[in-house]
Parts: sequence; C-alpha cells; structure tokens
Amino acid sequence: MNARLPAGALVTVCAPPGTGKSTALPHLIARAHGRAVVADIDEVLEDGSLLGVRIADAAAAPIWPAYDRLWARIAGFVTRAGVDMVLLTQVPDARPAPAAGTLLGWEVDDELRAARLRGRGATEATVLDARSDARALRALLPATSIVRTRGEQTPQECADQLWLAIEPHLGSSRH
Repeated sequence: MNARLPAGALVTVCAPPGTGKSTALPHLIARAHGRAVVADIDEVLEDGSLLGVRIADAAAAPIWPAYDRLWARIAGFVTRAGVDMVLLTQVPDARPAPAAGTLLGWEVDDELRAARLRGRGATEATVLDARSDARALRALLPATSIVRTRGEQTPQECADQLWLAIEPHLGSSRH
C-alpha cells in the first residue's frame, strides 16, 4: 500500500532587515519546540557567505533567487515528513503561490528599524533599502497578515506575538 502521509504546514514570516528576526529566533524556537521546525534563512550563512559565495550583499542579488530555491527545497524536506516549519525570511519581490504555504509579515516602526541598523554599522543605503522593503511588505500583504511589534517589547514578547499569528496556520494534527 502506498498511502500518502499528510505534509506539514509551511509558514513564512517575512520582514525587512532590522526588524528583529535573528533576535527573536531563539524565543520562537522555544515556543515551537515539538510543534514546528523554526529557521532563519541567514542561519546557514557563515559571515554572510554560503560555500564561499557572499550572499548577504547587494552585489549578490543575481543569485538570491537560487538561494530562495535552496530554502524552498529545505522547507520541502521538512514538510514532506509531516512536520510543520516556520521560516523567517526577507521580504519577497512577489507573493508566492498559495501552495507554498502561508505568508505573514512582521514589521516595526521605520525609525526603530533604522536605529537598529545604524547601531550595527549599516550604511545609509542599507537603511533606505530596509525602509523600501517595509513599504514593499505593506503593499504585498493585507494589514491583517502583518504583525507589528514595538521597540519597548522584549524579544520574548515579540516572539510570543508572532507565535499567536503563526500558530493558527500550523497543521491541525499537532494542536
């Protein structure tokens, strides 16, 4: 008998740089423990590079689609095993097909994001690109699909707020 097992759900949370993805990640992992695999697309990078290729740089834009396809394959490995996955990413250029799972957004105030980026040494061009990404996010998704957190919230509180938006989209067999 070749019975097909149900696939896990994929929930992608996209956010501009400086929103807090890397900071909230360990708290989301703790929230999801036993419920879903949680990953940030930057986790496989070593000093911004993958296999010696600098990915985390605007000059690498031509290879970003291939990097996104790599993560789609990784998510496919996880979900085909019947395991839910939450993937933190940058803001995509276009809304993926519904078959690609649920897409949620996450944003913070533009000035807070700019201050965070400047605090880690980002150039003004990077700050402006992140602001542009935030505008693109607002154009891409309805407001009801975007989680907004505030600067006074701790990373744990941000992760808790994100989890409230993510959880309804996870597979029903694990609720």
